[in-house]
Amino acid sequence: MRSTFWACVVGMCLSCGLSGLGCGGDDDGATPGGPAGSEEGGGDGEASCSGLYTSALVSELSPAEVEQACRGYRRCSAERLTPEHLCRMRGVLGAMYGDEPGTDDAGLRARCSERFEACMADTDQVESMIEQAIATVEAEPCGTPTQCTATIAEIDACAVEFRAYSYNVLPECSALTMDFYEQTDRGAYLLEGPCGKLSIGCFPLFATSRE
Repeated sequence: MRSTFWACVVGMCLSCGLSGLGCGGDDDGATPGGPAGSEEGGGDGEASCSGLYTSALVSELSPAEVEQACRGYRRCSAERLTPEHLCRMRGVLGAMYGDEPGTDDAGLRARCSERFEACMADTDQVESMIEQAIATVEAEPCGTPTQCTATIAEIDACAVEFRAYSYNVLPECSALTMDFYEQTDRGAYLLEGPCGKLSIGCFPLFATSRE
């Protein structure tokens, strides 16, 4: 069960995942109910990763627009994946689930640091891993949202929250503890914010099928 959870964490960090990893803004002032089109815009000057009007209703998107939005959210996710973040994932995951895992807090921290430093020392390997991870996520088919009454702006708001979560969920090796792997309600607070306003049918717009 725990290994399955962490497989999903990797998916979230590398893709839109449950995280959505968007980079959205407020409503751009486009006419409500108007055509989704392919223009970008956010009230704060930041464009939606979807490339669509933020006032567009997800339920009214054409299949082509759904595909565009899905690919756009994934593109934003890929742009935020860094060697440091990927190596931290390898360190944290390897400390518990790799060869010779740590059996206490000190052991976990030592294993995590070893794997993190080894990863960061091999730049070529890290770049190759990032390219491979992005290619794997890009190959995943886009899902189709169902019974989703949200606007693109609301999708963006959830995506921003989940982006912050997925990039901050992994601790530094020096702060790693056994308790970290035992947590089962991780990310539950997201449902109290913008993500709680979305129906489950909205998530396929910015989630890969593996999640």
